[in-house]
Amino acid sequence: MDEVYYIEKLEQLKVISDPFRIKILWELDDEAKTGKMLADSLGLPPSKMRYHLTELQKAGLIVIEKTEVKNGIVQKFFRPIAKMISLEKILPAINGGTLPANALIENAIQSIEKTKLILRKWESTDHLNPNNLLQSFETLSMTEEEFQDLKSKLRELTEPYRQKNTIEKKLYHLHITAFPKSD
Repeated sequence: MDEVYYIEKLEQLKVISDPFRIKILWELDDEAKTGKMLADSLGLPPSKMRYHLTELQKAGLIVIEKTEVKNGIVQKFFRPIAKMISLEKILPAINGGTLPANALIENAIQSIEKTKLILRKWESTDHLNPNNLLQSFETLSMTEEEFQDLKSKLRELTEPYRQKNTIEKKLYHLHITAFPKSD
């Protein structure tokens, strides 16, 4: 699996802009799953799940990682094309460089839910160590230019760590969400 896949086609952007498909991609983040497994976990009829998986597959955003035969039925296990799907290259070409708000909000909510799930699993392990947790909650006062500068610096800061996993490295989950706070 690649580290980053850059969306460059409007057709792919249209497919990934569906909030439900974002949920599917988050579900496939940890492990390959079948359409049935996804339908069960997301509470969707298998036929509708097949439709969404077909659209994601046609757009090249998911692949079949493996197949297994169970009771004479071929089960396909799906995975995202990469660990991170980036809109960085296509955003400047559309809508003034932004995605529809509902797609971004849904992605942020799914990211928060995924973070909660990972923390709950981590909390229940024997490896719980406060030194392995970084938590920060900030309310910052910034201009739009300062906010864009912060985004750029965060990308620059994390870029060296987006390399292929090696045996001597551990995976860390990083979740950062920022948006204007309304009082």
